[in-house]
Amino acid sequence: MRAIVVREFGPYQEKAVLETMDKPVAGPGEVVVQNRAAGVSFAMSLNIAGKYQRKAPLPYIPSSEVAGVVAEVGEGVTRVQVGQRVMCNVDSGGCAGYNLVRDICCHPIPDDLGFAEAAAMITSYTTSYGALIMRAGLKEGEVLLVHGAAGGVGLAAVEIGKALGAKVIAVAGGASHCETALAHGADEAIDHQKVDFREAVLDLTDGRGVDVVYDSIGGDVTLQSIRALAWEGRLLTIGYASGTIPDIPANRLLLKNASVMGFNIGHYYGWTPGVDRSEHVQTVDKIVRGVLDQYEKGLLRPEIGARYSLEQFQEALDAVMNRKVDGKCVIELTDKDY
Repeated sequence: MRAIVVREFGPYQEKAVLETMDKPVAGPGEVVVQNRAAGVSFAMSLNIAGKYQRKAPLPYIPSSEVAGVVAEVGEGVTRVQVGQRVMCNVDSGGCAGYNLVRDICCHPIPDDLGFAEAAAMITSYTTSYGALIMRAGLKEGEVLLVHGAAGGVGLAAVEIGKALGAKVIAVAGGASHCETALAHGADEAIDHQKVDFREAVLDLTDGRGVDVVYDSIGGDVTLQSIRALAWEGRLLTIGYASGTIPDIPANRLLLKNASVMGFNIGHYYGWTPGVDRSEHVQTVDKIVRGVLDQYEKGLLRPEIGARYSLEQFQEALDAVMNRKVDGKCVIELTDKDY
């Protein structure tokens, strides 16, 4: 099979190389998935550079969000069967013809859900679902502010917020990104390149502020978001696309009786050192089922903003890093990759 392989950490433009390697073989409790689509994300560049919270073991095949078809099952596997369409959240291996995964990483997908859309769902939508429902407890009638609203997790948060009955205010950079957020259900869209988002939020809420902030940006965006919270508001910290982890002013939380909470889907997927995914199978299955329930009700429409081949891996990551993609960017595998 063909695969993008990283044998030493460094810039993805230099270290991510297309190679040919042996197809994996399933052992007990394992599944071989013929990959059809793999997600491309900002975090991928950090993984390749060796700068992510947890360094991947080398050699490393990028992409932890995958959809495909079960090609082989190992001894004791009853969760899925050969020929079944699945989406998987794994440590690595998406950018290859085949991927060896634990059976508990596999989730069957509906027949009408495309592979690219499923690859978008397994991390972006599960992250937003878990954060908004499990952590923030977003309720019908509340106001949700979503940063990075045209990106993968951002659009997922917009759609899930609307599915929960919240009023959604989207923040994005540029008119086209704002239009994408509105097309996916946002009630209002703020172009942060043109206006101060905090002032715009206060104007839109008659000075009250928002109940929940979904923040995947960090830096000064986080600090200004706290100032845009309503009384007893909640700020969700999801990631730091700005490159800066903020120092949160505790006095601002006291003045508004506010809460700041994190949500790390990777903990439930077994990415946290010392945590086994098997400890959280029921939690993960519940989140995935919740996402698929909303999809089957017609409430979610994953946006695939760009599709690339395996040979175009670096071009795909360039597009993500330069914020040229609305929704999810995916690598689509073809017959020559198997």
